[in-house]
Amino acid sequence: MKTRILLSVILLVAGTGLCQAGWLGDTIQGVGKRLGNRGVNDAGNGAYDAAKGGLKDAVKGDTDASSKQPSGSKQSTQGAPQDVQSASASNGENLSIEEAEKVLTKFDFVPGDKMIFFDDFSDTDVGEFPRKWHLNGPKPGNNGAVEVVEYQGRRLLRSNPASKGQEQYPSVQYIRLNQKGDMPEKFTVEFDALLSNALKSNAKFPNRYFLFLLGDKQGWPGTGAGHGKQAGKIQFSGVENISLNTSTKLNVQDEKIHHISVTINGTFVKAYVDGTRVINDPDGVKRPIRQIGVGMANIAGYQTDMMMFTNFRLAAGGKDIKSALDTDGKIITHGILFDTGKATLKAESLPTLKMILGLLTDDPELKFSIEGHTDNQGNKKINQPLSENRAEAVKAWLEGKGIESSRLKTAGFGDTKPIDSNKTLEGRANNRRVEFVKF
Repeated sequence: MKTRILLSVILLVAGTGLCQAGWLGDTIQGVGKRLGNRGVNDAGNGAYDAAKGGLKDAVKGDTDASSKQPSGSKQSTQGAPQDVQSASASNGENLSIEEAEKVLTKFDFVPGDKMIFFDDFSDTDVGEFPRKWHLNGPKPGNNGAVEVVEYQGRRLLRSNPASKGQEQYPSVQYIRLNQKGDMPEKFTVEFDALLSNALKSNAKFPNRYFLFLLGDKQGWPGTGAGHGKQAGKIQFSGVENISLNTSTKLNVQDEKIHHISVTINGTFVKAYVDGTRVINDPDGVKRPIRQIGVGMANIAGYQTDMMMFTNFRLAAGGKDIKSALDTDGKIITHGILFDTGKATLKAESLPTLKMILGLLTDDPELKFSIEGHTDNQGNKKINQPLSENRAEAVKAWLEGKGIESSRLKTAGFGDTKPIDSNKTLEGRANNRRVEFVKF
């Protein structure tokens, strides 16, 4: 029988640096007192050896490895087109955009319009550490504690057990970002994370994901000086439900991939899980913010192989859409998403679509050419008509909200009009877009 866990979000702001060995110390120590010492070593029995080169043997014997266990074998992840996939409906809800309009009443997340950093690990070989990240664990000796794995047809970064029979190594990895000053005043962070409990743990202690925001270069990744001064720390887990100024609870299905999205505007923080808002804190972080990292650890130090994330996206917020329309004559959006290889709108598209609908409703004379664009991955003969069909899907949604057909027209350009380089993941992510051009 499938178990269920609670998802919690904790946002803690600290003005002092983290010590190299103790960012989970208080939590684990408290759990250890409640448990005695039972189960910690036993939890490792039966978990596979995740040391380098041992991944293949570790998953042998699983009759459903493709759906239950990460795989060390290399599989093709190419698609047509190669979309940034989010998994906001993968918790069993499978919300259509129509259903999302009724359920996700507080979902107003709109991703930034300029990609700063993106990694879905598609350019990293299975079993390797991704070159776009720094590894800076909470204690020495963690440099082999994470690696890219294949899971359900996608590549994720997994935090590994140290070796068979030992407790789970926590890991902290920071993006390689050439950031000299503060982050943009408004920016967004998104990633997909697998939420699960520790293996062979009757107590059902969940895994945790941390979004670390550093405020200075003291303890910069790679210097061996710890984690530096924090501007903020956002924690997603299954035990506590606390932020600096708020408290929330949310039930989610165990062992599923969930989409996490965060908006930071000045010091204001909003966070969402699968479209449900779980943080709304006007003083959630301090500025400046100069570096961002992700931490992974089980609350009780149990061994686990199901702690991993992918599709990490950092994007700068841009102009207000009305200002962009007035100055540029068009609006470039990255928040209108579709099922991979299809023209079916995802539920996450709703906030961006509503903004466009608001403009058209407020100005009866406004007319838009809706234009779909892809990157250069996949088959051009597929991408071109797909971009056209996706523009048509957006038009149909707006018409369904009462906008006259005469005020809308569509076009699809495939990969023929890039706005960024197609040689990088970030550039390709910027090129996948829907534009609304005034006519």
